[in-house]
Amino acid sequence: MLSKNLISSVLTQIPVFFLGVLSGVFSTRLLGDEGKGVFSLIQANMQLFVLIFSIGIQTGVVYFISSKKISEQLVIGMATTVFLINSFLLLALLLVSYILNLNHLFLPDGYTQLFYLAFIFIMYLFSFLNSLFSSVFQAHSKFKTINFISIANSIINVVLFSTLFFVSSSQLNNPVSRLNIILFITTAVLFINTLMWVYYYNKHINIKPSFNFEFKHQFKTFLSYNSSIYIGMFINFFNYRLDLWIVNHYLPEKDLSYYSLAANINQIILYLSVTIASVLLPNLSGKTEDERVELFIKVSRICFMFFGVIILTAYLLSSFIIPFMYGNEFENTVIPFQIILPGMLFSCITQLFSIFIVSANRNIFNIIACSFGLVFTLILDLILIPKIGINGASIATSLSYFIIFLLSYIFVIYLLNKKTLNLFIPKRHDLSMVINLVKKQIK
Repeated sequence: MLSKNLISSVLTQIPVFFLGVLSGVFSTRLLGDEGKGVFSLIQANMQLFVLIFSIGIQTGVVYFISSKKISEQLVIGMATTVFLINSFLLLALLLVSYILNLNHLFLPDGYTQLFYLAFIFIMYLFSFLNSLFSSVFQAHSKFKTINFISIANSIINVVLFSTLFFVSSSQLNNPVSRLNIILFITTAVLFINTLMWVYYYNKHINIKPSFNFEFKHQFKTFLSYNSSIYIGMFINFFNYRLDLWIVNHYLPEKDLSYYSLAANINQIILYLSVTIASVLLPNLSGKTEDERVELFIKVSRICFMFFGVIILTAYLLSSFIIPFMYGNEFENTVIPFQIILPGMLFSCITQLFSIFIVSANRNIFNIIACSFGLVFTLILDLILIPKIGINGASIATSLSYFIIFLLSYIFVIYLLNKKTLNLFIPKRHDLSMVINLVKKQIK
């Protein structure tokens, strides 16, 4: 079942990948080299709030539903409780920050109005909800629905952004107007996404949440499991996004745009790894140690080869593709993108390592690896960005990804009891298995 879901998800993510790039092209051309950085920073703030106020419950939802250690009605009820309480807390925080004029701490200069705070909060609500729905479907291994919504979301993005580009781009000369309409479209797509999740949830799962959970036992267990994962996710988020705030602090908006585009394209590649990891988690959680180890080793070897080919191809084509697709004004994005790529290969594999560590209930190892990476990111960013600009940010990012990978690899080898050091080079039977599965899936 895992192999079928894994191949299906990867094959689904190929068109999602290209559609994501295409919608990114249209939105970036609309935003221009002034608005792209501001939009990326607003999105990063929204993602940060989702991370902080979700307290990592998405992974807990997958774990407790798939392992059946707590009834599903109670798990959904506890997740709903966290969503409602923490959303109210965020709303209060944003209002206080506006009243005290503190919102300049997380928004770019000139974009601190209540209007943009409202967008951040609404996008947070839909993003948080969508992640919870996705977690429930992952726990039920309903990856066909997840993949369908993923493709539908990508198609909607491309249709809306391309239509806006061809119909109205000549009439939108003001960068602020362009940014505002991109925010409207992004919010609308998130809302449509939520409607799709609600429809398929009622159709395929339709389990009503129960709020009759025991606070001292069940709710505490639920939150305790999420706490260590949450810390790791929080640290990891800053490993991927901290450089945006530092670049925004030291460099002009155009440099922020160039660097944010380089980082965002790399994040699209990383999303493929996250998809594979999301399929892997519920399947590893319910297996014996020997089954878990054997399955993880095979997936790791195949994925290293898969992402190695993608990274090499991206490197060879980037100097032509990026200016061609995004416009010559983004030519300065090419070198930062290429510098990040080697680190991105290691980061993709680290995603799989971290899932294996979580399935072994040793998430402290993920926290240690990510903490070291964050320290390296912060130190190198503060040293390199003021001196060599966005290329320095890219060097810091790539080295940080490698540090996290190296530590994660050491921890994984420890958990494997040194059964093998080869988690990277596929064997002949691994390749034969993949080829046969792809043939079956295509048929």
